[in-house]
Amino acid sequence: MKLHFGQKLGISVRGHHVCYPKQFFAVSATVMNRLLILCLVTVLLSCEKRLTSDDEVYELMQFVIADQELNKTYGLQLASEENCNSDISDKEFLTDLIKDEIINDTPIDSGKFGLFIPIKFEIKLKKCLTQDDVDFMLNQKIENTNFQWNNTRLEFDSNNTKDWYVFSVPLFSKDKMKAVMMVQHLCEGLCGQGWTLLLTKEDDKWTSQKGSSWIH
Repeated sequence: MKLHFGQKLGISVRGHHVCYPKQFFAVSATVMNRLLILCLVTVLLSCEKRLTSDDEVYELMQFVIADQELNKTYGLQLASEENCNSDISDKEFLTDLIKDEIINDTPIDSGKFGLFIPIKFEIKLKKCLTQDDVDFMLNQKIENTNFQWNNTRLEFDSNNTKDWYVFSVPLFSKDKMKAVMMVQHLCEGLCGQGWTLLLTKEDDKWTSQKGSSWIH
């Protein structure tokens, strides 16, 4: 290969001479530089640290599976559930965990004896989050928009289409000592059940508390 310089740049390969305008090489160099910059930006973005790692998620899921005695012969929906609570938005649900615990008693005046009798008693989930935790968790929710479960790490029966689980991705507090998620067991014919879990880590061990639940 030989290069010939003049108004045009020429390249000779095995006796064949091809001429290109100088502008061709200038444009090619510009395009190459842009491609290199694009590749560099892509690599940097791919290396950006996630708020919660996959290892943290799957480590907690192993606890949830054992703690909730989930059946490994059931199937698994790979697409994650969007919300961690079925009654209200995640923002409302998480914010409610900041507020003081409220016992919802509705008294009735019994009249003659002047007694007040509670007709409803509701136990709230333990107050445990800060506003920073809530903001951190909501950012995780955005980050997990396209999350897909890797069943090789959970080992449910992918052939079972009659009974299967659907999980939301656990949302961790900023110190990674608390998490919330939803577990659903679904089956054919619009039947199933689901519940919200509040998970707390103390002395390097997770514990769970059930919140709101539903059943068909």
